Amino acid sequence: MNILVIGASGLVGSHLLQTCQQRGWNVMGTSHNVPQPGLIPLEITDETSVKSLITQSQPKVVFLPAFLSNVDYCEQNPEETYQINVVGCLNVAQATREVGAKFIFYSSDYVFNGENGPYQEIDEPDPICVYGRQKLEVEHKISELLDNYLICRIAWVYGQEKQGKNFVLRLISTLKNHQTIRVPQDQIGSPTWANDIAEASCRLIEVEAKGLFHTTGSDCINRYQFAVKIAEMFGLDADLIIPVNTSQLNQVAPRPLKCGMRCDRLNQMLNWNLRGVVDGLSHIK
Repeated sequence: MNILVIGASGLVGSHLLQTCQQRGWNVMGTSHNVPQPGLIPLEITDETSVKSLITQSQPKVVFLPAFLSNVDYCEQNPEETYQINVVGCLNVAQATREVGAKFIFYSSDYVFNGENGPYQEIDEPDPICVYGRQKLEVEHKISELLDNYLICRIAWVYGQEKQGKNFVLRLISTLKNHQTIRVPQDQIGSPTWANDIAEASCRLIEVEAKGLFHTTGSDCINRYQFAVKIAEMFGLDADLIIPVNTSQLNQVAPRPLKCGMRCDRLNQMLNWNLRGVVDGLSHIK
């Protein structure tokens, strides 16, 4: 089975590439900001290049984890990021439809306002920042454009990655250098191991699932608790972690605070669930 991963150099994309390869699938990947051997350079805002690649490779499944995910940058640069996060994603969706492939898009808990989490798929989205509104617009457009699609909403993703950008790796690096770090205690979410997202995605394909699935770890905790657990598991000094409220961080984009997502639909579909914090972290030690 031919598989195409658009954005295979990132955290989720690199794990998708590996998980598909382990299944013996014929998988190709693209990169943009982080060139890597074996990956095809692609700018998703270039409609012609996107269409050409997908037409030539004739995939049965197209994964799209690529997204500009710096929420503060999105807030400050809504027009620029719209071209990547909305127009670019829809370029891929349209080209996928034209070859009759299945399309998998990765959305976020940022589509919710963070007042009444944890959320189910039936709960009404109400994004409070540019990034969340961009994600939700793509969700809506995909459901209008395609029949054979999956939307996996993910959150607080961590795992091994070359760039070392995710919260867990940055926290570990900071604590190893004996530096303090301020972490919000009023942001609640569902930490998710990237490998589990890839595994869930492949399992959903194998059972020919369609539609919207919350795809997150089984625990729902605040970010400070998460940070302390990381420190404990890696033998680092948790006293260097300073609990604060989000308002003290002066971040540009509003954050949904009481978030997290329930994955009952996915769990029932697959008879399987993504790992909780302790189990997930144990796999990256």
